[in-house]
Amino acid sequence: MPAIRFFFILLLFFTFQANSQDQEQDQYSHFKAFGRLPNEVDYSLYQALHQARLPMEKLAYMDTIGIIFMRTDLVDSVIHYGREMHQIISTLSPEEANVIYYEQRAYFYEGVGKREIGLLDDAIATFIKGIELPVEEDNTMQKFLQLGLARTYLAKREHTKANEIIQKLSTNRDELSLTLSIMLTKADYYFSKSNLDSAIVTYNQVLHEEKIDNYPKLKLHAQVHLGIIQSINGAKEEALSVFLKVKDQALENGFYDLYIKSILHEGKIYSEQKDYTIAEAALSMAYINSVSWNRLMLQRRVIRALVDLYVTKEDYKNAFSLMTQDASITRMISNKQNQLQLRDIELKYETLQKERKIDNLQKEQIKKEAEISRQKTIKNAILIGFFVILAPIILLLVVYYQKLQAQSLLNKQQEELNKQEVQSLLQSQELQLAKTSIAAQNEERSRIARELHDSIGGNLAGIKLQMNNITHQDAYIKQLMQQLDTTYEQVREISHSLIPKVFKDQAFTQLVSAYITNLSNTQETQLHFNVYPESEIDQLDQKLQVMLFNLIKELVTNAFKHAKATVINLQLSLLVDEGTIELLYEDNGVGFDINKTGKGIGLKNMEHRVETFSGTMAIDSAENRGTVISISIPKA
Repeated sequence: MPAIRFFFILLLFFTFQANSQDQEQDQYSHFKAFGRLPNEVDYSLYQALHQARLPMEKLAYMDTIGIIFMRTDLVDSVIHYGREMHQIISTLSPEEANVIYYEQRAYFYEGVGKREIGLLDDAIATFIKGIELPVEEDNTMQKFLQLGLARTYLAKREHTKANEIIQKLSTNRDELSLTLSIMLTKADYYFSKSNLDSAIVTYNQVLHEEKIDNYPKLKLHAQVHLGIIQSINGAKEEALSVFLKVKDQALENGFYDLYIKSILHEGKIYSEQKDYTIAEAALSMAYINSVSWNRLMLQRRVIRALVDLYVTKEDYKNAFSLMTQDASITRMISNKQNQLQLRDIELKYETLQKERKIDNLQKEQIKKEAEISRQKTIKNAILIGFFVILAPIILLLVVYYQKLQAQSLLNKQQEELNKQEVQSLLQSQELQLAKTSIAAQNEERSRIARELHDSIGGNLAGIKLQMNNITHQDAYIKQLMQQLDTTYEQVREISHSLIPKVFKDQAFTQLVSAYITNLSNTQETQLHFNVYPESEIDQLDQKLQVMLFNLIKELVTNAFKHAKATVINLQLSLLVDEGTIELLYEDNGVGFDINKTGKGIGLKNMEHRVETFSGTMAIDSAENRGTVISISIPKA
């Protein structure tokens, strides 16, 4: 996979170089691709780290290097030094001075790096581990960890969890960096929720801060998002001006992440203005740099912008290649996540918060109980004797009640299991009956068509030939000949009517496009259908065309019923070298966990159709992440 990605980067770069030779050089001078990762760390720091002997001295140098890499957005190096700090900390005692502080810093570096690469679940787990460290409640570094956790939930679009954390974070004018970071996170929350008016107000509050120039990265972050909002509101030229200024300042300060984001949104604006050459150059440079820095989340955003551009240009081959690359990145991110570990850590974190609340309540309760314990002493002495008598009776009643409760619960569970088993059997029987009925109907229709065409049609044709040989034809014989011609044509019409007529009267790709267009006119969901090469796909066997059309209808129908998607992409391609037909489906809907929900009748029907033609079907989906379905069928 790295070799394929490297080849694709080279292809984009040389394509851009070839195109730019025919253009004015200054049109592209503000797009820069970095052939190597920039290193802003002074060599003396590495030398000092190498020469350091004491663990705390090494941690101090590593922390300094980590801060520099955080500023330049080289997240792989940030993660590396976070892990190196953990290695040293594991050899130290937690009671040693500053150990907890550096451990917080290590978790912060790892969490930020994983989030920016795209490993959101791992990032959440890392931030929570840092938050759980035993520190004072008003600890500044712990607030930065909580803020990192909130930003990661925003990246996952889990707005409720993010907002709960943001609302609990307190600001302090003595800690201006933390205060501005909290304000920016609030603004990003409004932006993610499409509350653009509140986002504009909050970003401007950050920019109007008296000492904002002391925090250039935070300032550029606010400016680039205001530029994005201007673009959304239609002020394209003003937005381009913002992105050009942000790019120059980002390069000057070494903020390469903001540089890529500016190019990405600049390319989108050029694409919307139909200036496709400059748009392709900008997005290509953004993609090359995002791959160089291993920024998986940015790669996906740039790839999808390039796909939209190529679809607009009707370059479906490149669009399909990029969609395949996007699916590969999605699988790469998914494979690196550890969902079970994340759920356990989140549960531990929530449990810890509850235990702290319970502990505070218990302390208050102890004080109150101390006040009234003296008054209860006499009453308790009297009640003890009474309870000694009632205890056996109460115990019997409790045991009997628990037995009744257990039996009732067992009966309900057994009844529910029986219902589920009956429902499963009924669904299986319905599916099998439907498959058998369809197969039998198709076979019978084909057999009748063959019999009418070959047997009866052949006999009528033979009789017609013999009657044509009669030399003396009176009026009666001519009338018989006319009736014979009419009967022969009726037999042909009946035999041909048993085969779907719509696939005879209209090309396959036109038929599917008309179906997609009709649905788009009646639904709010955006449907995109791309086919390549169209002429060769129209020449496929008619049975295969019928099966592919049924698959497309089933995919779109399932999306409308369950996915709640706003965009659906369908790509049908004939790969000549592999000798296969590839159908790729993608939506941005709610997705599903196939291990929890299982496969419904619709998915099983599609699998059966694909298996009938010796094909394969792969499903990639997760909750709140959309669905990708890839189907491959041999051409012959």
